[in-house]
Amino acid sequence: MKIAFITPEAYPFIKTGGLADVAYALPKALAKHGHDARLILPRYYAIDKNAFNARMLPDPLGVPHGGGEKWAAMFESRHIPGVPSYFIEHDMYFGRDGMYGNAYGEYPDNAERFIFFSRAALQALKALHFMPDIIHCNDWQTALSVIFLKKIHANDPFFAGTASVMSVHNAGYQGVFGRENLFFTQLGDDMFTTGGLEFFGHLNFLKGGILFADAVTTVSGKYARELTTREFGYDLAGVFKDIEGRFYGIPNGVDYDKWDPARDTLISARYSPDDMAGKDLCKIQLQRAMGLDPEPPAPLLGSISRITYQKGMDVLAETMPYILSDTNCRFVILGQGDEAIIRRFENLKEMFPHRVALRWGFDERLSHLIESGSDIFVMPSRYEPCGLNQMYSLKYGTIPVVRATGGLDDTIEQWDATTGTGNGFKFDNLTRKELYQAIRHAIKVFTNTDAWAILRGNAMAFSRSWDEAAVDYEDVYRAALRNRQAE
Repeated sequence: MKIAFITPEAYPFIKTGGLADVAYALPKALAKHGHDARLILPRYYAIDKNAFNARMLPDPLGVPHGGGEKWAAMFESRHIPGVPSYFIEHDMYFGRDGMYGNAYGEYPDNAERFIFFSRAALQALKALHFMPDIIHCNDWQTALSVIFLKKIHANDPFFAGTASVMSVHNAGYQGVFGRENLFFTQLGDDMFTTGGLEFFGHLNFLKGGILFADAVTTVSGKYARELTTREFGYDLAGVFKDIEGRFYGIPNGVDYDKWDPARDTLISARYSPDDMAGKDLCKIQLQRAMGLDPEPPAPLLGSISRITYQKGMDVLAETMPYILSDTNCRFVILGQGDEAIIRRFENLKEMFPHRVALRWGFDERLSHLIESGSDIFVMPSRYEPCGLNQMYSLKYGTIPVVRATGGLDDTIEQWDATTGTGNGFKFDNLTRKELYQAIRHAIKVFTNTDAWAILRGNAMAFSRSWDEAAVDYEDVYRAALRNRQAE
């Protein structure tokens, strides 16, 4: 199949979250399976064209937009093996430091920017003479491509055989904007209805993509079920219920070329289930890197996360003083986000200066050190569509403590000392009491060397590769093509 993967971000070019990892690993896995997968994303100012050997294509790209047409440049990179990657460059929309916003908040013209990109992506396919079987769109920033395909290109022979797949990576971000932005789409007022983009008097880009796609996916089976409830699907819960027959939950995979302690190039001591000596060395290395005196016998808790309400970081900051007071554990955290929550962790470090280490920002090497050097990994998310860090942790023998939601619930099985089964610890309600109990349970098992060895072996046996995920997506693509042909 020919697959155009349209995304607002992709590793290694630019990344704010897990979508970028998916946009890198899934097309690469599809190409490995023999498909012709192409990547299309904006050329943000932060993407260094020289670093990725991106060459400008000779012809400018005309993009119908608003009351006329705008022109863009297009670049091609072969940096990802087997996956040609194309960048849409337009200085007015993407020639700025941030992707979606800056320190003052989201950019006020985000609707206009991503309407332009969604239309430009389809124009780019025509300019490249790449006639896709599938356009695979991701999150609200690209959802309009689905609608443009169905409405503006309805009678275009170039796209006559093209089906659309819409992936929802996080329904908490829907792209809700004022009605006046319909002007930029060049769509008619008939799209401003409950069966189109209308959403409580506004436009909802994600809703439109969901309604018009030939198939819709999200990133775990549990999250797919959760999205049909108001707690997780918000005001789109009914929309998710209505598309049940073409809605699929597919867990993300792990890129084990990058995330495997037996071959990880970013840690100093490699290890495997057959030889775990390197993990103790990684624990020492992590503590030194974070400015802590090495203390191998003490349990080391780690977390890598956006420091936000969604990730439950407020409850973790509230819980950790009690954990540190009642145990001899140490705690390290890497992330960026809400300044108010960050200040609470800073206060925690002041209370326990020799046992708490903080690092704010993004650091790829330190992420690998935390995964390899921690004993326990804490992910107390309020909701987590899929989650990758808990799967990384399993591979590294770092035992996850998670809230039983979304992909966390799908991938983590509660430890049972009686049967010796399970790969981590789960709790149901995000309260200080339940999080405290789950972490204390994990620390108690850590002190039992034999039980911990069994638990760690169970964790490291878990596998969910992108090759497996690619097979699931192939099934969805075939279903989307059948739905398209049945129209």
